[in-house]
Amino acid sequence: MTDSPDPMTATEEFADDAEYGWWLNTHPDGFVLAVRTRSAPLLHRATCPEVDRDVHPGRLRAKGARQVCADTKSALRAWLARELPGDGKLVARCPKCGP
Repeated sequence: MTDSPDPMTATEEFADDAEYGWWLNTHPDGFVLAVRTRSAPLLHRATCPEVDRDVHPGRLRAKGARQVCADTKSALRAWLARELPGDGKLVARCPKCGP
């Protein structure tokens, strides 16, 4: 679902694995914010295997887990400020893909 057509604020979330996989494959320069209930949000590149639902199905589909996709980091920061205002500045970066 697209929140806004502006690339600086547009984000998408996909419940369907096929749509999510399509987005990852067609946006190799994009970013994914992995949000879990017990951890700080973690920023990844779209090409990072850590956000591949085929590689980590249990972790990425756990209750409360969300993967928010965007073409820009600023769009994900805007999403955090809007959706999780208390966590907006606590974004960690994946040490494996270094976004």
